[in-house]
Amino acid sequence: MSKKLKKFSKMQLFFLSLFVVLNLYFLVIKSELYESKTALLVKDMSSSSTNSSIGLSLLGMGASSQVQDSKVVEEYLKSFDIYKRLDEKFGLSEHYKSKKLDFIERLAQDATQEDFLEFYNSRLHVSFDEASSILHIAFSHVEPQKAKEILEFLVLEVEGQINELNRKNAQRQLAFIEQEYAKAKIKMNNSSKMLEEHQNTNLVLDPATQASATTGVISQLEATLTQKKIQYATMLGYLNEESYELKALQKEMDEIEKSIASQKKELSGTSKDRLNKTMFEHEKLKLQLEFDTEVYKNALLQLETTKIDVSKEAKMLSIISKPNLPDGYTYPNKPKMFITIFIVMLLMYGIFSMLNSIIKDHKE
Repeated sequence: MSKKLKKFSKMQLFFLSLFVVLNLYFLVIKSELYESKTALLVKDMSSSSTNSSIGLSLLGMGASSQVQDSKVVEEYLKSFDIYKRLDEKFGLSEHYKSKKLDFIERLAQDATQEDFLEFYNSRLHVSFDEASSILHIAFSHVEPQKAKEILEFLVLEVEGQINELNRKNAQRQLAFIEQEYAKAKIKMNNSSKMLEEHQNTNLVLDPATQASATTGVISQLEATLTQKKIQYATMLGYLNEESYELKALQKEMDEIEKSIASQKKELSGTSKDRLNKTMFEHEKLKLQLEFDTEVYKNALLQLETTKIDVSKEAKMLSIISKPNLPDGYTYPNKPKMFITIFIVMLLMYGIFSMLNSIIKDHKE
């Protein structure tokens, strides 16, 4: 009986010791971390993006531009680039290896860059609220003032990075539009020259006007010819066909018919210089010039708009709440840790006790 009690006491002593050790670490030894928090909102100040955001909001889809910008900010905050800048200013690498952190958490003296970045990201907490498009950022440090200063530095870096990315994108867009503008200008000038050469070659400013005038002349000649034919038929009733008057009238009708044929041939036919061909070529060149001019105008408008975008800040970082100075440690949550360890130890002790009883009963 004393043997059983002795074994039971050893198990109880083991779990009691484990409970004490764990609580000693989490409640006494573990480094206390102070967390500074801030909330940011990335705004797109361009009108097109604003309209798009309103439309998406009405559809219940949220502002996709803000989501993308916030994700870019999140990735930048977690990158090694920003960690290097923080390390230069605050000496994070040396801090993460120093005795200011407990012996379990602190990094080894030969820790790699990946180890430092991973440790830094464990102290950084970034979350995005899709409903409000607000980006929540928090940073933990053993010194509350340092936590606040580091978070303020991160906010400044994020603001500069957003504007820099926007400027770079606008400059790339500007370079592309300048190329398109130069091409549009060359095409418009070429179209203008081709139309001018066509007019000079054919000695006509507007073939359509000339064609309209020629058609009017033909109509007048045909009307005159009809009158002459009526006059001829009337005179033929009381004059001889060989009379001077009828011959003169016939000759006049022949000349009118020749003029009509000549005018029609000039207007259309098989001649290379026929007016309808000249008119079609002129209209084609004129339409090409109008199209190239419209493209040039749009390119010029886009160029001027993009120049304005390059000079202004299209993205704006609004600070909803400034980084705070924590007045108490955030991690570890000692009451929660004590209760958690107590419950876990109690459950483990119960399970092992039950297993031990089952084994003993089975042997007996």
